[in-house]
Amino acid sequence: MSSSGLIVRRTERFEISLPAKVRVAMQHLDSVQFVKGVTDPDRWINVDVVDFAQGGIGFVSDIFFARGLELELEIMDIGVVEGDSLIQCTLQIKRVQMTDRRPAYLVGCAFNSVDDETKNAIDSLINRLSGMMDDQDNDGGHDA
Repeated sequence: MSSSGLIVRRTERFEISLPAKVRVAMQHLDSVQFVKGVTDPDRWINVDVVDFAQGGIGFVSDIFFARGLELELEIMDIGVVEGDSLIQCTLQIKRVQMTDRRPAYLVGCAFNSVDDETKNAIDSLINRLSGMMDDQDNDGGHDA
């Protein structure tokens, strides 16, 4: 049996918009250096998470990241005091694609070395997103 080469997602993907920040993981820090002003003093770069799944995330960034690079990620909850985050984890970049609407990059990442705490945070966010989708489905089908 031959393979078509088509990549099929194994988990449901949720389109979202959440603020997040990423930085180069310590093991790649010697290989990747940004010019002054690209990162904050703690090396963080602000990004927007645009999709979320059990296996990984997609984010939009004005900064180019190379495929295979490992990143640290923090996803913030909207309206929450700084320092509190929904998820803190490491990712590996699987794909990078330039967007067509603005000079930015759509970066697809897989979760890397997921521990129990991170898995629980991922599951919690997916349950939350599933509940939001169920609410939208229930609200959208009624006629006045």
